[in-house]
Amino acid sequence: MAKSMTGYGKFSLTENDLTVSVEIKSVNQKNRDIKMRMSYTLNPFETRIRKLIDSYISRGSIDVNINYEDLVGEPTVKLDLNNAQAYLSIYKEIEKLTGEKILSKSALLARNNNLTSKVELNPDQERYLPVLLKTCEQALILFDQSRKVEGEHLASDLEQRIDKMFNLVAQIELQAETVPKYHQERLLERLENLLTEEIEEYYDGQRVAAEIAIFADKADITEEITRLKSHLKQFSETLKSDKSIGKKLDFLVQEFLRETNTIGSKANDLQIIQMVVELKSTIEKIREQVQNIE
Repeated sequence: MAKSMTGYGKFSLTENDLTVSVEIKSVNQKNRDIKMRMSYTLNPFETRIRKLIDSYISRGSIDVNINYEDLVGEPTVKLDLNNAQAYLSIYKEIEKLTGEKILSKSALLARNNNLTSKVELNPDQERYLPVLLKTCEQALILFDQSRKVEGEHLASDLEQRIDKMFNLVAQIELQAETVPKYHQERLLERLENLLTEEIEEYYDGQRVAAEIAIFADKADITEEITRLKSHLKQFSETLKSDKSIGKKLDFLVQEFLRETNTIGSKANDLQIIQMVVELKSTIEKIREQVQNIE
């Protein structure tokens, strides 16, 4: 089943006196790039969280935001003595300048947020890790569901375009069968108009037949059509796979274009060239959609 590289999932959980919220979103990218935003307090768990994310996502640019609140362990407050001494010196300078005493230096210091800092407690791994992993996994499940829904729409659109390509290739194949005979008739018609009684004796029917055979061989697109139909069949089968299919689909699209270009350069026929132009337009639309698939 095709999965889109664009997805979103968010889940919150309160368990073991710990509230954790995880938000995951992603956009298209050729390789996997995971950017995590969380409190440094949770850094000891980053490796385990990344390993879990890796098991769900193989491609894309992924943003993971993790927030938590410990309902038991309150952070301690630490006084910054250097800042406090600096502010006291400033207050003394103000007293000298104004000649008036500042009545409550302690009250002024208490209003200053730069004098204290919160010191986070070391997280209890046995309490934190299970809740973190459970929340992450639930967010990943929701994230994966959103990618599957989008992937189904992409696959449906791609299947319709592949059917269109199959039809165009079938028309090209039918038209290609008529090309050698058409050019043979045109060539013979021109020769008849050019031949006069004086030069007719030099006419070499075998040489003309050989030239027609050479032209037919150069214009033969049977192999290209066979390979293109094979690639189209592989593409349709790959869309049904449960594995990551984006890179394989991208490769097949390149093969579509290569075979189509060869058909266009070899087929000396206006109708085939017009169908090749339509094929290339369809391939370009398929290529754009494939960029969204994991």
